Amino acid sequence: MIALCTYSLQASRAIDVLDVTRAHKFSIARREGRWEFLETPALKEAKTKIGRLNGANDILSKRFQGKLTARERITLAQTLSGASSKEAARALGVSPRTIEFHRANIMRKLGARNLADLIGKVLGNG
Repeated sequence: MIALCTYSLQASRAIDVLDVTRAHKFSIARREGRWEFLETPALKEAKTKIGRLNGANDILSKRFQGKLTARERITLAQTLSGASSKEAARALGVSPRTIEFHRANIMRKLGARNLADLIGKVLGNG
């Protein structure tokens, strides 16, 4: 569904425009003859995380197909995206202990001494 809300810039203060953007998650505005896409910080952050996770998935699908199980690759993608055990567990619908178990298996299989070493190996720096 697309809803269109119009607001007069002459009758609106800057804070009003920001409130509209926050309420609608994003807004499209025409300024000086050009359309601009305004988004909330939360939406920007979500898009950044999605981009990082997609990049991690690309790396994992190519490099670790035979070495890691599918669940381990997904766990590794969550790790590369910066997710904590709790965040990864919530995203995958498992317990944080399960994530820690998968991470331990991944580190053993890839010969990583710690999380920083693991990330270096996966990204080709180790």
